[in-house]
Amino acid sequence: MSHRSGSWGSLGIADRGVCPPTGPSLHGDKVIDSDVPRTTTSAYARRLAALLAAAVATLTLIGIGAAPVGASTSDSMADSVLGWMNQDREARGLEPYRRWYKLTELAEARAGRMASVNTLSHDAAGGDIGAAYDSAGIDWMGYGEIIGTSTYSWGTPAANNIYGLWKNSAPHAAIMFSSSFNYIGIGFAYRSRNGSTWASILFSESKDHTDPIAEKDGVSHVGATVYFRWTGHDPKLQTHTAGLDSFDVQYRVDGDDWRTIRNDTSARLLKLYDRRHGHWYRFRVRAKDGRGNLSPWTSAANVWVP
Repeated sequence: MSHRSGSWGSLGIADRGVCPPTGPSLHGDKVIDSDVPRTTTSAYARRLAALLAAAVATLTLIGIGAAPVGASTSDSMADSVLGWMNQDREARGLEPYRRWYKLTELAEARAGRMASVNTLSHDAAGGDIGAAYDSAGIDWMGYGEIIGTSTYSWGTPAANNIYGLWKNSAPHAAIMFSSSFNYIGIGFAYRSRNGSTWASILFSESKDHTDPIAEKDGVSHVGATVYFRWTGHDPKLQTHTAGLDSFDVQYRVDGDDWRTIRNDTSARLLKLYDRRHGHWYRFRVRAKDGRGNLSPWTSAANVWVP
């Protein structure tokens, strides 16, 4: 459903929270699945009635004036929106969304399509979101999209205007402050013909594909014994955090090749005895989570044994 008016800001929403999709029907601009488990039918019906009351209404607010295009890029606008949203999520006791480049690329394309035809709708953006996710190789258990447009000046003013519209619209806020979505992609596009900004944000509930984090925690020696310590964690998602599984540790002497000295270890301390004097001993570590995602290797931790 398209929401267009002569005002300075307009919004649209689509959400699907049940997988797999079978026989969806479109009510206003809210996508409703027909395969809702029977055990949740009553609660779903009450929620649906409240959402439809808001969604069927035209989700449009009015702002003031547009300025010439500024130097801000779509990337910096996306950074700002993600920062505002995650700050608001944390204030509500929710985990921050994690960016996923596949969602970002798709959101940018969908915003660009709306800008090119000067029409705010999920159809104009590219149609069925689930099919788009499947084509892009995005695994999902649930998804959502919110869209908006503004004639505030390109950059922070337009991004702030659209985010404010979303935040103050109950159906849009329900998507942004979801307790099940964990990944996000944000896209902005500019239509030079009328100075308008177009936005799409895509959300997904997906398996954990965020790299874990490995960190050096110190390297030292006592006589000819060398000690290397490390730590790590798996960044927490709103849902489906895989959890830290293990570490790989490599070392080399001076400028020799790296070689693995510990593999799939849960330890966080390595002791090497009887090292030769007059050499540099260098260590690095990487982490693995429960789904097999690997962190990059850390930079080297170096210790000289005189």
